[in-house]
Amino acid sequence: MQFKHTNEDAYFVASNSARGFYSDYHACFDHARIGRVFAVKGGPGTGKNRFLREVAQKGEKVGYHCEYIYCSSDPDSLDGIILSKGKDCLALMDATAPHVYEPSLVGVRESLIDLGAFWDAELLRSRKEEILRCSQEKKEAYARAYRYLAGVGEMMRVKEAMAAPYIKRDGISRLAALLARELPCGTGFSSSPALIHSIGMKGEVVLDSYLRSAKQIFLIEDCKESGPLLLAALVEQAKKKELSLRLAYHPVCPDRLEAIFVQDCSVAFVIGKEKDWGSDQRPIRMRRFVDVHAMRAIRERYCHAERARKELLKGALLELSSVRNAHFALEEIYMQAMDFPKKEQFTKDFIDALFVLQNGKNCDII
Repeated sequence: MQFKHTNEDAYFVASNSARGFYSDYHACFDHARIGRVFAVKGGPGTGKNRFLREVAQKGEKVGYHCEYIYCSSDPDSLDGIILSKGKDCLALMDATAPHVYEPSLVGVRESLIDLGAFWDAELLRSRKEEILRCSQEKKEAYARAYRYLAGVGEMMRVKEAMAAPYIKRDGISRLAALLARELPCGTGFSSSPALIHSIGMKGEVVLDSYLRSAKQIFLIEDCKESGPLLLAALVEQAKKKELSLRLAYHPVCPDRLEAIFVQDCSVAFVIGKEKDWGSDQRPIRMRRFVDVHAMRAIRERYCHAERARKELLKGALLELSSVRNAHFALEEIYMQAMDFPKKEQFTKDFIDALFVLQNGKNCDII
């Protein structure tokens, strides 16, 4: 597992999961606060990531706060950005497969940006067989990876079921209530998906968003699947205190929490290890809520399930590396067909139209 240091307000809203590709796109981009959505279309290698990043950089220069939404399969690329300043909020998103997004008010709320307008279609047609071959290789590698990830999810559920009788849930609930006393009261409960962990073409990646932005991190040292139970109990406490949360789910099992960020006070609760997150965090050791002595009776079966999980994950990562090879081969083909000078001029014109300086104020004229 590797940390990706972005120095940004960054997160994922999709994952390669036990269910296949799992996306919270609508929960992210259909939020009531977002007034305009620009859906960016284009094949691999057409410059979607650079387009999004250049818009984001200009937005930050003129006073917008930017949320960077990274691609769970390729954490070096963006899936979208959300720009906000006061009540003004707009978003740009990658709307190519597998990101399914159905517009609600196309032409009014949503607008389409087609970067395919800058490629040489004749050149692409001349390389049809290569494109078909790479696309098929990528599709088949993803299918194999998802079979492995389905097994990873099954082993996680097997471990959870085996450990369940030995976990002291009442104690976890009391701890959640005690921790909630340290949090302020909010003005209304809300929650939004903001994953910080992905499993993709470059292995397991964790974004450093919480390390960068949290004033305090409670580091939950998990024991026998008890950590997610504490996070779930904390969400219930947050509802009572009407707090605003960002929720980070496990990429393989989207119904299992990995971390919570309390936006009202910039406090994070994260399942992790000190060697990854550092020794400056406030530890919460979950071992006290597990009858580990009684669990010795199932130790062999529990350890076997964990070994199986690790091996299945290795298989998934191996297949995702094959996805990477096919993906970048496709990118190279499309890049050779692109007229990047025209695309960059379009980017400049779009940015100029989106952020116009009038009497010291920025206004959206698109």
